[in-house]
Amino acid sequence: MDLEEKLYREGFTPSSFSKRVYAYSIDELLVSLIIFAAFFNQFVTVSGDIIAIIQLVNSMIIYFIILKTAYHTIFIHLYGKTIGKMVARIRAVDIYTLDNPSLKTSFLRALLRNIDEMFFYLGMLYALTNPFVQTLHDKLSKVVVIDD
Repeated sequence: MDLEEKLYREGFTPSSFSKRVYAYSIDELLVSLIIFAAFFNQFVTVSGDIIAIIQLVNSMIIYFIILKTAYHTIFIHLYGKTIGKMVARIRAVDIYTLDNPSLKTSFLRALLRNIDEMFFYLGMLYALTNPFVQTLHDKLSKVVVIDD
């Protein structure tokens, strides 16, 4: 049975690209705010010096990647959705079980998502051509995002 038949049989609809962008924007804002709050004292110390701010942000990149990977892995595995997806009323499901992705699948999806971001989000453009609005990280990790 193909994915389209499975989704139709269960009454699921792939989420729209605009809902995905909305959820993505909320998640990026939340993770950025957490990083800013965690390093607030350092930001205050360098305020006004643009070069120092850029250097500080560059020095935090590994923390940002770790936090984003953990955030997406945990929320997608436990709930099938991040906070952004909760607000947008969409969720990620495994294409085989149509349930929350496993921890391994959630971690793989989060890693691929981070790699995609390093390459100018080109993998997200794939969603514009995919009938299920899957990004490349969804497709490779065997996940589809549906309306909740």
